[in-house]
Amino acid sequence: MRPIISCVDSSKQSFINAFFCAFQQKIDRLQELRKTYPDEAFTLCLVYIDRLASGHFGGKEGKNRKNFCRALASLSGNPLFAMIHPRQLKDLTDRYCPSAVPFISSLINRQPNALLHENDVAAEIRQSSLLDSEKRKLVENLWRSSMANIAYDFIRVAEVHGPGSGGLSFDESIYQSRKGVTLSFEMLYDALQQIHKQVTEASLTTGHWFGNPNYLKER
Repeated sequence: MRPIISCVDSSKQSFINAFFCAFQQKIDRLQELRKTYPDEAFTLCLVYIDRLASGHFGGKEGKNRKNFCRALASLSGNPLFAMIHPRQLKDLTDRYCPSAVPFISSLINRQPNALLHENDVAAEIRQSSLLDSEKRKLVENLWRSSMANIAYDFIRVAEVHGPGSGGLSFDESIYQSRKGVTLSFEMLYDALQQIHKQVTEASLTTGHWFGNPNYLKER
């Protein structure tokens, strides 16, 4: 057992620490499992991210997708997951706010294929001449065009419910001035390690399971 934080102040924190130490061991075993069963290792990696995300962020049923994306975007330590994919942004606008398509298209066309910072896109939307209702709808749903949501749709869903994915590549996408982006097992495994660390520290600091004061109430 490898403790994440060695000093605990209560019996509850001791239980929490033991739980997350055991969870860390499961995560560590994925690398060995991957040598023989790469598909199973990838599936478990995504399931573990799901489990930590749902425990930490909580909420009513049906929040799994958003929780998964929030965990990758805010807890993984990898800013790529929060980036907005231009094609997904266009599709999102078509679906949620068709009247804003000309504005979003003009924004995307400034830097074709470049991944966009969510905060920058949100700021441009708020400063635009769109109706307030259109601005609100777009900003509230921007996360649906993120790389994290793409990972959910095309990797997590395929690994858990479908034939598997093996990861996903974007040969034309531009990120940090470089062309080509890949969402691989290694990247998601590193994200899992960081999410586990963040959730463990939040749990031990607050004394709440998964760092979520409503965790047991939601069960």
